[in-house]
Amino acid sequence: MQTFRSLTIFLAVFFISLSSAAPASAADPGKLLAGTWKLVTPARDSAGNNCPFVPDMMEFFSDGTMTMSNMPGGRPPFKTDLTPGERQAMEARDPSLKGKNLILVKPMPQMEWSQTPIVYSYTVTKKELHLTVTGWTPATFHRVK
Repeated sequence: MQTFRSLTIFLAVFFISLSSAAPASAADPGKLLAGTWKLVTPARDSAGNNCPFVPDMMEFFSDGTMTMSNMPGGRPPFKTDLTPGERQAMEARDPSLKGKNLILVKPMPQMEWSQTPIVYSYTVTKKELHLTVTGWTPATFHRVK
């Protein structure tokens, strides 16, 4: 009986610890980004001008595409899981990106990921996205849906 009680307590603690762990999507930033984001704090330069590369709204889709309110047209692909070569290319182009979470966006499908001109560093939680373009203050977005 004592063994059964100990096993029951062990299993209860084990399952409670699993349920309090970070959700699976936290391990995959692309999944955590999925949804619609509205700009609440714009990115600015030292003169206070808004960054033209940061949209008012962004939506990330589970199929690896996105929309941006400042980018007309379809849904360009985005990527957060860079290969070592892609990361090296981004960091060689802009050393301030070293070690940061990056979002790459391909404006043209035939373009190589390592050549894309659209690169953002970011941090994301369930309800807030901080997006940075080098040379500008970070922009803050809140999740809409």
